[in-house]
Amino acid sequence: MHNRRLFFAQAIVILGIGAIHILAIKWYLYWQFIWLDLPVHFLGGLWISLLSVYILQRFSREVRLLEVLVWVLLVSVAWELFELWGGIPMEDNFALDTSIDLVMDTLGGLAGFSWARRYATAVQTGHEE
Repeated sequence: MHNRRLFFAQAIVILGIGAIHILAIKWYLYWQFIWLDLPVHFLGGLWISLLSVYILQRFSREVRLLEVLVWVLLVSVAWELFELWGGIPMEDNFALDTSIDLVMDTLGGLAGFSWARRYATAVQTGHEE
């Protein structure tokens, strides 16, 4: 049951990211609100961590924070490289912007891991929400 809830949680997060991203591109919101990519990166890290916990549990593997954060950072760096190689216009402060994006991804990853761990503990002790 815990695994099913993780699946739906990460699915909802990625659908939310997709909806925000589509609307932000369509209405140029990323250019009007330069801070908008921060919550999107946080949600991206959250999604990656929930997905990695889900996958690790599906294969009956122990879920460790370091392993989850490695996955978050690998996907995050891959995304930043995609933006760079995809020709997305770079700002003058590209290094700072990328660093902040990676920090937000990591914070989202920590939040996702924390939620998954708390929920798993609640299920084990019979205090499910």
